[in-house]
Amino acid sequence: MPSVKVAKISEIPSGGKKSVRASKTRVLVVNVDGKFYCIQSVCTHHANPLFTGKLKGKVLWCDNHYASFDVTTGKVADPPVGSEYLKLDPLKTYPVKIDGDDIIVEVQE
Repeated sequence: MPSVKVAKISEIPSGGKKSVRASKTRVLVVNVDGKFYCIQSVCTHHANPLFTGKLKGKVLWCDNHYASFDVTTGKVADPPVGSEYLKLDPLKTYPVKIDGDDIIVEVQE
């Protein structure tokens, strides 16, 4: 897996997120209380971009059908509205390393 520098720590404040390209993969880097996580950039329900969703603590809501995900694990927190019985896939997660002020993500190509 290639390691790719995707951002600087100073670019993503606590509670913030940034959509970036890591090699050939678009990912979302999220800062939860000073710890960085990296997840796939689109919802597993309808491939809606998650960058526009609301982040509260470690939970990110998709602003299309309001499915929510735990960004620390990728697990589904709540299914989309009106789809309580829908089996929703978790988000892909990617390992994150910090090197000085650099955020480095490992992605598969």
